[in-house]
Amino acid sequence: MNAWLQRVKTHPDLMHLKVSDAERRDHVPDLLDEAIARASDHPVRTEERQRAAERHGTLRYHQGYSIAMLILEAQLLQRVLAECVRDHIHRIELGTLTADITKLWDTITSELRESANSYMKQGDWHGVQSEDAASSLNG
Repeated sequence: MNAWLQRVKTHPDLMHLKVSDAERRDHVPDLLDEAIARASDHPVRTEERQRAAERHGTLRYHQGYSIAMLILEAQLLQRVLAECVRDHIHRIELGTLTADITKLWDTITSELRESANSYMKQGDWHGVQSEDAASSLNG
């Protein structure tokens, strides 16, 4: 978690955003818990996680992120996780590694997709509001 946070805070495309550490990592602990649960074939509260991903996308929209920045955050998380696997490969059961990594990446990508959808809905909603305001002024 700390390695990811440090990378996000120092990445040239993300560091200019004035976002607290707590706001940056808001969703990551639960996302990792979900990914581990899925990799371990434990049940996951899908609706709850979907709402969390939607809240994340909405939050990032209001924090000034772009879709590319959402993707970059996910990529940085995947890189940190890959490095963690590399650093602990001697402790990992190699027979399940590929399937576990696939579930992990699928979880991150699924939540990224939900966050991006929610983000875009914010833009659509604000665009409609702007159009309504402009038509009120012209009407």
